Amino acid sequence: MTECFLKIENASKAFKTVRKSKIQALDNICLSIPKGTIIGLVGSNRAGKSTLLKIALGLIKPDSGSITRFSKPVSDRSTLKHIGAVLESPVFPSHLTPKAILHILGSLSSIASEDLSRMIIEALIKVGLEDRQEQSVGGFSRGMTQRLLIAQAILATPSLLILDEPLEGLDFDARQKVRELLLNWRQEGRSVILVSHELEEIETLCDRVILLANGKILRDEPIENWRGNSQGPFLKKAMQLACANTTPIG
Repeated sequence: MTECFLKIENASKAFKTVRKSKIQALDNICLSIPKGTIIGLVGSNRAGKSTLLKIALGLIKPDSGSITRFSKPVSDRSTLKHIGAVLESPVFPSHLTPKAILHILGSLSSIASEDLSRMIIEALIKVGLEDRQEQSVGGFSRGMTQRLLIAQAILATPSLLILDEPLEGLDFDARQKVRELLLNWRQEGRSVILVSHELEEIETLCDRVILLANGKILRDEPIENWRGNSQGPFLKKAMQLACANTTPIG
C-alpha cells in the first residue's frame, strides 16, 4: 500500500460574513496525497483552495471532518516538521540577509546546528540565491523574495511541500530552477501540492489535478485523463467542461 502523507475526509468549513450570513468555503472535501507525487490544485478565485491548504497545515480548523498527516491526527504538531509551505508572501525584516533569515528559521525548526549551515547553502543554491546570501533583503525584487520564500520551505527537506502560487514573480531562469526542484522532489519520494493559475505549469509538472469550485471537488483525476486526445494546452478547456457539469464529486 502506498504511504499517504495527507488525508482529508469529509472536511467542511464555513465563514461568517459581517452580515452574519455564511460563506461555505469547503463542502465535504475528501482527498489524499500519496508519497512521491505532484498534485495540482486548480480553480477560480474563492473556490476554496487557500482554505484547503490552511486546513491541511492546521492553521484553521474545519467545522467537520478529519485530517491526518503522516498517519497522525492534524493536532499532532510533530508532523509539521515534515511539511514545508509557501502561502502569502511574508514581510521579511529588511535589514537581514537570506542567510540570517534561514538561520533563524532553521533554528526554530530544531535543525541540528552542525547541519544548518550546509542546509542553508543547499537551499539557496536550489533557488538561485547563493550569490545574494549576504545581501539585505530590503533591496530584493519581488521575484527574489519569492525565491527566498521557497528556500525557507525546502530548508529542512520536508516530505510534503504545500505551495500556493510559488512561480509568481519569477523570471525564466528562476522558474526553470523551481520546476527542476519540484521534479527532483517527486523523484526522491517526496510530494507536492501545487496551486497555480498558470495552467501550462500544472500540465507540465503534475501527476494528478484536483478542480475546486464553490468549495466542492468537481474533478480529481490523473493528468492523462484531463489531457484526453489533446495535442496542445488542454487544462483550461477541461476545467470549463467540468464546471459546466453541475454534479460535483468528493
